[in-house]
Amino acid sequence: MKKFIVRSLDSYDEKSYEIVKGNKIESEEELIYEYISKLGKCKVTVLENRLIVDRDNNGIATILDIDMAKETKFVYYGENFKKIFTLKGEKISYNNNSLEFSYKIFDNGQELNFITITIKEY
Repeated sequence: MKKFIVRSLDSYDEKSYEIVKGNKIESEEELIYEYISKLGKCKVTVLENRLIVDRDNNGIATILDIDMAKETKFVYYGENFKKIFTLKGEKISYNNNSLEFSYKIFDNGQELNFITITIKEY
């Protein structure tokens, strides 16, 4: 089992930093990080021009399909409600055992947040 530092920063200047244990699986087609964090059980799959972030937090599943070429939809589940948002990938970078990606979240065409996440082997 490996250790990762998971950092996130958003456009509201909210920062998160966590050291987690997990697995990294590399193949020619994809790179996969699996770990458990304060957000729940997480799986980040990196494809050529796209990321899929799959989280399960106490039975509430969230899947973010972050595409660099087009906008995608995702459903956000909160307490007693659900809402559909749009995502647009901005950047994917992987080097020196460090993955960084960023994306924007939109609601009816209006940008709500810009998020950057870094996963680095510790």
